[in-house]
Amino acid sequence: MPTARTDNTPFIYTMDKKPETELLVAHSSRGREASAYLSFIVDQYDELPAYSIFLHSNPEQWHNDLFGPQTSSVLKSLRLEAVDAMGYLNLRCTNNPGCPTHINPNSPTQADIDNNDPRAKFPSIYKGLFGDEAHVPDHIGGICCAQFAVSRARIWQRPKSDYIRMLNWIDEKSVPLVDDYGVGWVFETLWHIVFGMEGIQ
Repeated sequence: MPTARTDNTPFIYTMDKKPETELLVAHSSRGREASAYLSFIVDQYDELPAYSIFLHSNPEQWHNDLFGPQTSSVLKSLRLEAVDAMGYLNLRCTNNPGCPTHINPNSPTQADIDNNDPRAKFPSIYKGLFGDEAHVPDHIGGICCAQFAVSRARIWQRPKSDYIRMLNWIDEKSVPLVDDYGVGWVFETLWHIVFGMEGIQ
Protein backbone atom coordinates (compact mmCIF):
# COMPACT_ATOMS: atom_id res chain seq x y z
CA MET A 1 0.00 0.00 0.00
CA PRO A 2 1.77 3.18 -1.12
CA THR A 3 1.09 6.14 1.12
CA ALA A 4 2.37 9.69 1.48
CA ARG A 5 3.34 10.25 5.10
CA THR A 6 3.35 14.04 5.11
CA ASP A 7 -0.39 14.35 4.56
CA ASN A 8 -1.15 10.71 5.27
CA THR A 9 -3.05 10.09 2.05
CA PRO A 10 -3.38 6.35 1.41
CA PHE A 11 -3.42 4.81 -2.05
CA ILE A 12 -4.67 1.29 -1.45
CA TYR A 13 -4.20 -1.15 -4.31
CA THR A 14 -5.67 -4.62 -4.43
CA MET A 15 -4.47 -7.72 -6.24
CA ASP A 16 -7.80 -9.53 -5.74
CA LYS A 17 -9.43 -11.01 -8.83
CA LYS A 18 -12.72 -9.45 -7.73
CA PRO A 19 -11.59 -6.09 -6.30
CA GLU A 20 -13.69 -4.08 -3.92
CA THR A 21 -14.95 -0.95 -5.65
CA GLU A 22 -13.21 1.53 -3.33
CA LEU A 23 -9.75 0.04 -3.92
CA LEU A 24 -7.32 0.84 -6.70
CA VAL A 25 -6.46 -1.93 -9.14
CA ALA A 26 -2.89 -2.69 -10.14
CA HIS A 27 -2.00 -2.66 -13.83
CA SER A 28 -1.00 -6.34 -13.70
CA SER A 29 -2.45 -9.26 -11.77
CA ARG A 30 1.03 -10.74 -11.41
CA GLY A 31 3.86 -9.80 -9.11
CA ARG A 32 2.12 -9.25 -5.78
CA GLU A 33 3.08 -5.90 -4.24
CA ALA A 34 5.54 -5.11 -7.05
CA SER A 35 2.67 -4.53 -9.46
CA ALA A 36 0.85 -2.34 -6.95
CA TYR A 37 3.94 -0.26 -6.18
CA LEU A 38 4.81 0.26 -9.85
CA SER A 39 1.18 1.02 -10.67
CA PHE A 40 1.18 3.78 -8.06
CA ILE A 41 4.34 5.29 -9.55
CA VAL A 42 2.97 5.18 -13.08
CA ASP A 43 -0.48 6.45 -12.05
CA GLN A 44 0.87 9.30 -9.91
CA TYR A 45 4.17 10.03 -11.66
CA ASP A 46 3.43 13.65 -12.53
CA GLU A 47 1.80 14.41 -9.17
CA LEU A 48 3.90 12.43 -6.71
CA PRO A 49 4.09 13.64 -3.11
CA ALA A 50 7.48 14.68 -1.77
CA TYR A 51 7.77 11.30 -0.04
CA SER A 52 6.06 8.00 -0.72
CA ILE A 53 6.03 5.09 1.67
CA PHE A 54 5.34 1.65 0.23
CA LEU A 55 3.83 -0.84 2.66
CA HIS A 56 2.01 -4.14 2.82
CA SER A 57 -1.53 -3.65 3.97
CA ASN A 58 -1.60 -5.73 7.16
CA PRO A 59 -1.02 -3.66 10.32
CA GLU A 60 1.54 -6.20 11.57
CA GLN A 61 4.43 -7.59 9.54
CA TRP A 62 7.03 -10.13 10.61
CA HIS A 63 9.71 -8.05 8.90
CA ASN A 64 8.99 -4.97 11.00
CA ASP A 65 11.95 -5.66 13.22
CA LEU A 66 13.54 -2.95 15.33
CA PHE A 67 10.31 -1.34 16.59
CA GLY A 68 8.17 -4.46 16.77
CA PRO A 69 5.66 -5.93 14.32
CA GLN A 70 3.27 -2.95 14.21
CA THR A 71 3.75 -0.93 11.05
CA SER A 72 2.45 2.15 12.85
CA SER A 73 5.47 1.97 15.19
CA VAL A 74 7.83 1.79 12.25
CA LEU A 75 6.22 4.82 10.62
CA LYS A 76 6.41 6.89 13.81
CA SER A 77 10.14 6.21 13.90
CA LEU A 78 10.78 7.09 10.26
CA ARG A 79 12.81 10.27 9.81
CA LEU A 80 12.18 12.09 6.57
CA GLU A 81 15.61 13.64 6.93
CA ALA A 82 17.01 10.16 6.36
CA VAL A 83 14.89 9.77 3.23
CA ASP A 84 16.20 13.14 2.01
CA ALA A 85 19.77 12.05 2.64
CA MET A 86 19.44 8.60 1.06
CA GLY A 87 16.67 9.06 -1.50
CA TYR A 88 15.57 5.49 -0.87
CA LEU A 89 15.29 3.92 2.58
CA ASN A 90 14.22 0.37 3.39
CA LEU A 91 12.01 0.28 6.49
CA ARG A 92 13.66 -2.91 7.72
CA CYS A 93 16.75 -2.51 9.87
CA THR A 94 18.31 -5.96 10.22
CA ASN A 95 20.13 -7.45 7.27
CA ASN A 96 19.00 -11.05 7.63
CA PRO A 97 17.78 -12.35 5.26
CA GLY A 98 19.24 -10.56 2.31
CA CYS A 99 22.48 -8.73 2.96
CA PRO A 100 25.22 -8.25 2.10
CA THR A 101 25.24 -10.44 -1.04
CA HIS A 102 22.63 -12.98 -1.93
CA ILE A 103 22.57 -12.96 -5.73
CA ASN A 104 25.52 -13.45 -8.04
CA PRO A 105 23.84 -12.97 -11.42
CA ASN A 106 26.85 -13.81 -13.58
CA SER A 107 27.88 -16.92 -11.64
CA PRO A 108 24.81 -18.88 -10.48
CA THR A 109 25.37 -22.06 -8.54
CA GLN A 110 24.81 -25.44 -10.13
CA ALA A 111 21.99 -25.99 -7.64
CA ASP A 112 20.27 -22.81 -8.88
CA ILE A 113 20.63 -24.02 -12.46
CA ASP A 114 19.37 -27.52 -11.65
CA ASN A 115 16.41 -26.15 -9.67
CA ASN A 116 15.46 -23.64 -12.36
CA ASP A 117 15.83 -20.93 -9.72
CA PRO A 118 15.40 -17.28 -10.81
CA ARG A 119 19.00 -16.69 -9.70
CA ALA A 120 20.12 -18.79 -12.67
CA LYS A 121 18.24 -16.48 -15.06
CA PHE A 122 19.09 -13.18 -13.43
CA PRO A 123 21.03 -11.58 -16.31
CA SER A 124 17.99 -11.99 -18.57
CA ILE A 125 15.65 -10.79 -15.82
CA TYR A 126 17.86 -7.78 -15.09
CA LYS A 127 18.04 -6.69 -18.72
CA GLY A 128 14.32 -7.20 -19.10
CA LEU A 129 13.70 -4.78 -16.26
CA PHE A 130 16.43 -2.20 -16.86
CA GLY A 131 16.92 -2.43 -20.62
CA ASP A 132 19.15 -4.42 -22.93
CA GLU A 133 22.04 -2.00 -22.46
CA ALA A 134 22.03 -2.27 -18.65
CA HIS A 135 25.21 -3.57 -17.04
CA VAL A 136 24.41 -6.63 -14.95
CA PRO A 137 26.30 -6.36 -11.63
CA ASP A 138 28.33 -9.33 -10.44
CA HIS A 139 26.82 -9.14 -6.97
CA ILE A 140 23.49 -7.90 -5.61
CA GLY A 141 22.61 -7.53 -1.96
CA GLY A 142 19.94 -5.53 -0.24
CA ILE A 143 17.66 -5.60 2.76
CA CYS A 144 14.65 -7.79 2.18
CA CYS A 145 10.92 -7.45 2.34
CA ALA A 146 9.66 -4.65 0.11
CA GLN A 147 8.63 -1.95 2.56
CA PHE A 148 10.43 1.31 1.99
CA ALA A 149 10.27 5.09 1.71
CA VAL A 150 11.47 6.96 -1.35
CA SER A 151 11.61 10.61 -2.27
CA ARG A 152 9.88 12.10 -5.27
CA ALA A 153 13.24 13.33 -6.53
CA ARG A 154 14.63 9.80 -6.44
CA ILE A 155 11.62 8.33 -8.28
CA TRP A 156 11.97 11.06 -10.90
CA GLN A 157 15.57 10.08 -11.58
CA ARG A 158 14.02 7.48 -13.87
CA PRO A 159 11.60 8.45 -16.63
CA LYS A 160 8.05 7.17 -16.39
CA SER A 161 8.79 4.90 -19.35
CA ASP A 162 11.21 2.87 -17.19
CA TYR A 163 8.46 2.04 -14.71
CA ILE A 164 6.07 1.22 -17.54
CA ARG A 165 8.68 -1.16 -18.98
CA MET A 166 8.97 -2.87 -15.59
CA LEU A 167 5.20 -3.27 -15.39
CA ASN A 168 5.12 -4.65 -18.92
CA TRP A 169 7.87 -7.11 -18.00
CA ILE A 170 5.80 -8.33 -15.05
CA ASP A 171 2.67 -8.68 -17.17
CA GLU A 172 4.10 -10.02 -20.42
CA LYS A 173 7.71 -11.18 -20.22
CA SER A 174 8.21 -12.64 -16.77
CA VAL A 175 6.07 -15.72 -17.35
CA PRO A 176 8.73 -18.05 -18.80
CA LEU A 177 11.28 -16.91 -16.22
CA VAL A 178 9.53 -16.76 -12.85
CA ASP A 179 6.21 -17.59 -11.27
CA ASP A 180 3.98 -15.01 -9.58
CA TYR A 181 5.74 -15.39 -6.22
CA GLY A 182 9.09 -15.18 -7.99
CA VAL A 183 8.21 -11.83 -9.55
CA GLY A 184 7.67 -10.35 -6.10
CA TRP A 185 10.94 -11.87 -4.90
CA VAL A 186 12.84 -10.45 -7.88
CA PHE A 187 11.68 -6.95 -7.04
CA GLU A 188 12.43 -7.42 -3.35
CA THR A 189 16.04 -7.96 -4.38
CA LEU A 190 16.09 -4.99 -6.76
CA TRP A 191 14.07 -2.10 -5.30
CA HIS A 192 17.24 -0.39 -4.10
CA ILE A 193 18.66 -0.56 -7.65
CA VAL A 194 15.37 0.60 -9.17
CA PHE A 195 15.75 3.72 -7.03
CA GLY A 196 19.34 4.46 -7.90
CA MET A 197 21.39 2.62 -5.27
CA GLU A 198 24.45 0.48 -5.95
CA GLY A 199 24.08 -3.28 -6.36
CA ILE A 200 25.22 -3.87 -2.78
CA GLN A 201 23.22 -1.70 -0.44
